[in-house]
Amino acid sequence: MANAHGDSAHLGWFLFGAALGAAGALLMAPRTGQETRDFLSEKSEELARRAQELAGDAQGRAGEWLDKSRELFEEQTQRLMSAFEAGKDAMRDEIRRGASDPRV
Repeated sequence: MANAHGDSAHLGWFLFGAALGAAGALLMAPRTGQETRDFLSEKSEELARRAQELAGDAQGRAGEWLDKSRELFEEQTQRLMSAFEAGKDAMRDEIRRGASDPRV
């Protein structure tokens, strides 16, 4: 399971690599100005689409982690409440036994 910091680092490196690749392509490709603008427009749309996909994936994972955390919290709360109730019942039993025990 990756952490949120790792995901943002991966996204940062992805964006850096995309920008570096685009710059290299611009310097090496013999294109007209219009072709270059079209190319840049196409690549920026691809990059924006990919960034949206990554953001959606990260949001989905965050939601899953939140749901799992909530479930674990509820389970632990229920266990604690059960233990507390069992302790109260045991204390009541001991008090009743002490009150009815002739040795006391």
